[in-house]
Amino acid sequence: MTKILPVLRRKSVRLVCGLGLLAAVAGTFAPPAFAAAGPNEVISSNPASGSTLQVYPKSIQLNFRSVVEGELKAELLCGPNADIAVALNPPVTQDNLVFGIPLQGQQPENGQCVIKWSIASSNSAGSIAFALNVTQDNTAVATETTVVSPGETVTAIGETVTTFSGAGRKTGIVLGLLRIAEYLFVSALFGGLILMLLAWPEGTEYPICLRFFKLTWLLSIVTMYLIVAMNTFRHSNDGFASALSPFSWFGHTGGSAGAILILRFLLVAAAFWVAFDPEKIVDPTTQVPALTIVTLMMATYGLTRVGQNVSFLNYVFGVGHALSIGLWLGGMILLVRTVLTGPGDSDLVQAVLGFTKISGPLMIVGVITGFIQMLLLDGLAIFTSGHGRLGILGMVFSALMIFLALMLKNFVATKFARIENLTGKMAWRLRRVLTAEIVIGIVVLALTSWMIPMKPPQANAAVIKSSVAYEFREELQNDRFHIVLSISPATTGTNAMRIELLNPKRVNNFTIKLIPPDPAFEGIEINVPLKRRGAAIVAYDGLFNLKVAGVWSIEVTGATTTGEMVPLATTLTVVQSTTPETTVPETTVPAVTTTTVGG
Repeated sequence: MTKILPVLRRKSVRLVCGLGLLAAVAGTFAPPAFAAAGPNEVISSNPASGSTLQVYPKSIQLNFRSVVEGELKAELLCGPNADIAVALNPPVTQDNLVFGIPLQGQQPENGQCVIKWSIASSNSAGSIAFALNVTQDNTAVATETTVVSPGETVTAIGETVTTFSGAGRKTGIVLGLLRIAEYLFVSALFGGLILMLLAWPEGTEYPICLRFFKLTWLLSIVTMYLIVAMNTFRHSNDGFASALSPFSWFGHTGGSAGAILILRFLLVAAAFWVAFDPEKIVDPTTQVPALTIVTLMMATYGLTRVGQNVSFLNYVFGVGHALSIGLWLGGMILLVRTVLTGPGDSDLVQAVLGFTKISGPLMIVGVITGFIQMLLLDGLAIFTSGHGRLGILGMVFSALMIFLALMLKNFVATKFARIENLTGKMAWRLRRVLTAEIVIGIVVLALTSWMIPMKPPQANAAVIKSSVAYEFREELQNDRFHIVLSISPATTGTNAMRIELLNPKRVNNFTIKLIPPDPAFEGIEINVPLKRRGAAIVAYDGLFNLKVAGVWSIEVTGATTTGEMVPLATTLTVVQSTTPETTVPETTVPAVTTTTVGG
């Protein structure tokens, strides 16, 4: 027993020492929450300490080092001697770290300004000093004018830009369904005429075939008319009734893709010459112009990405894909609606045999061109982008359609070699298989219609190119904000400006501030009327006036739905103009016009 006690004493001492050491370490690395609350401080602000503002601030922002516990009191003192006080009311924020304090329309006096703040609970206080030098003519150049209406033009240093609103009005599922119907009817018109040329010239003698082409053309022209009208409606400020007038189409195309729609409508209209007299497609004297019209009509489906930054090969393979799939799908529709409606003579057998002979090469061309197009548009993002995943889904349904086509080809090769006439039972069996293929084809068309307005990873909207050389041009960019700013002639007096928004896709509160080197002159704030990617022009009409030579500071700000973006900044060296100012007529076009691109 006497030997056990000393051992217990030694272990107890070691335990106490270990616990004490552990407590010391824990105290050293304890989180600040367990420490006594210390004084807080402002680590950044807007306006920044020591800055000089040329325009009235709309709000004051204070960013604290640690969470503000308790009531924050703030006061703004401005005037020649910072003796005119304005009480501030800081709102409660979610994190109590960043406080945006609106001035609610108040305009502080020019001179030295001081923001005083205090937090009683943590015994913290401080001040931020800045200067305010705003003249009475500091109102924004662009905000004094109205935006040019869609369809009007404005000239800036010899550059004329025709505008459209690009508001992107939603037309819902109606436009998607019309796209499916349009592709189906135009393919039936194109594929049916070509199949008749290649394998069934006797079709011109059948009334059911003549009615098929007339009805198909009527449905094609109606759906194309509605699609072009909807496209015009989406890119104008007018109502849908105005968009129904073809005279309004050319002013509101929405870019190159809209122009392709109008071209397709004109080619479908020209196909009337062939559709109402299919004999022209087989008559050697009219065959070339008839074939040219219907081929160009179908080839326009390979140009849907015109106006976007895609490889030229995309259009080459796109046209090949559109022609092969259009002939394949249109040939099947002609067989189902005319050839296989009942029993017939040997010419019907030859029509089926002719289609099965060309269906193999058409499948190969369609699969290869479609896969290459997917690689060109989606790159390595086939499985990660929405456009790529829809493409994969479309390939799955296409594979099912190819499987049925191979079954049909094998069936025809074994059965039709021994028959001369088409029986009713055989026609019914073939029609059932082809109808199943067409239904799957409609599903693929639905996926294609869904993909058309989407933006593939490799298909960016084309940047609007300037048709003239500006004296000053600089590309400004950070992680989220990307613009190109152009100014000319960059001398005192009247100037023109071009602002191109490349990123983000959508923007709000897009402003450009120009601060002169001499505080005696007013600053300029331009509210850029862009809500999405595109370009805006401040016209050379006397409203955008740089009144003093020297190095001007430029600050670009904007916001998205996730909050304010980090501003962009640069400088502009303005030289003294040697050209005397001329009087601008009162009937000048408004100063700001916008042009948007892409979808």
